[in-house]
Amino acid sequence: MMNLAPSDEQQGIAAASADFLTGQLPLTRLRELAAAADGDAVDDATWRRCADLGWLALSLSEEAGGLGLGLAEEVMLFQELGRHLAPGPFRSTVLGARIAARGGDTSLATAIGEGGRRVGMRLGELVIDTRPGDLLLELDEKGGRLYDVQAVEPVEGIDPGTRFGRATTAAQVAQLDDSLLMARARVLVGAELIGITEAVRDMSAEYARTRVQFGKPIGAFQAVKHRCADMAVAAYMTRAQLFQAALLVEAASGDADFHAACAYLLAVQGAKKSTADNIQNHGGIGYTWEHDAHLYLKRAVLLEHVLETSRATHRAVLAPARHEF
Repeated sequence: MMNLAPSDEQQGIAAASADFLTGQLPLTRLRELAAAADGDAVDDATWRRCADLGWLALSLSEEAGGLGLGLAEEVMLFQELGRHLAPGPFRSTVLGARIAARGGDTSLATAIGEGGRRVGMRLGELVIDTRPGDLLLELDEKGGRLYDVQAVEPVEGIDPGTRFGRATTAAQVAQLDDSLLMARARVLVGAELIGITEAVRDMSAEYARTRVQFGKPIGAFQAVKHRCADMAVAAYMTRAQLFQAALLVEAASGDADFHAACAYLLAVQGAKKSTADNIQNHGGIGYTWEHDAHLYLKRAVLLEHVLETSRATHRAVLAPARHEF
């Protein structure tokens, strides 16, 4: 029987990550970073502190400078990164470190894990969170590759906490042929999306308790409380699927790709609807720039497209002739 409940150690990772992000990268800080058009999405000092906490090397082997943990522990971290809308190339850097380590370049993996080299990500014709001198991750169903970045032309994007651009790359520096690398990426992005769903669920529930109309809290009205309930259900059912997918991907199970794709699709659907409903629950103020609700919606839209087309993910769901549960 598979135990999907997080261990005390895993819950400790989530709690410590939440404490750090609340103190060091609150949404007010995200807005400050976003306002600096010529700056990075995350400052070097904060990035280094995240690396010192081991966030970039949780699943790297100790020989590569990592902590030797697994995908389940990374899921706990990435849920908090999503919940706090943390800026910075966390997902691509973690995947890039894995490509370097599994590809045999231990020194490069160590440099990435220690925060010395950041890894941006290609997104169609654009790149995200990429600077000149960084590495660039290209990911597909067959595996992943890392390239040196020569130049980046900034492009305006939808998510204020993410930097977009067009990049000129140089030589390929690492490659990993692993069909489960995409499944691993889907699990990590799915974890971010669950964090977003849970954040807007809590935001809506709190507002529904305190906002009064017609002499009673708006949470007493069916239209509002049903939307809040739908958010809670979306987070609950996606969490179970995601934890199972993380364990199966880590074990290289034959149906890991199917379960990772299912978790990712559930997470996308839950986050998109929940972030939109959260704006609706907040009424007129939910549509303003000053309110944080739109930041969650924009990150959810980005994460829907950050890996590949939804058609490719649906192909992974439909591929197996038979499923074992």
